[in-house]
Amino acid sequence: MTDNDLTFGDEDYELPDVERRICPSCGTNSRIITRGDSRATIVSKCCEAPLSGTADDQDDEPAVLVLDGKLVCPYADCSATDEIVELDVATRSNELTIIRPGVISVALGDSCFENDGFECEQCSRRVSLPDGYELSYP
Repeated sequence: MTDNDLTFGDEDYELPDVERRICPSCGTNSRIITRGDSRATIVSKCCEAPLSGTADDQDDEPAVLVLDGKLVCPYADCSATDEIVELDVATRSNELTIIRPGVISVALGDSCFENDGFECEQCSRRVSLPDGYELSYP
């Protein structure tokens, strides 16, 4: 019996080959699973340790530009104005607005759950806040 075999009652079933990666936590060659968060975070099945391309890579996201008091998407093929939103773990997005230099107001919509990052609603790509700005919640 291999790691891809299952037994139910008296019958054996073989699972199809699945992608495996080395777990950064325990070092085993583990199956991978995808979490249901907005990033579809890939983790090892054994320890649920985050693998490459996960929320821990937030520093790789380009910072939002500020132009004439508005938040602008940093991607050259988009450059949408006032389309940057905060993602949270429950609702999908919360609107962002610069209310004064260095302060961004977050309109909570119908929730106030944990922050899960920022995104341009126009192009659906992840972004980060510009340096020197803080969030202001109602």
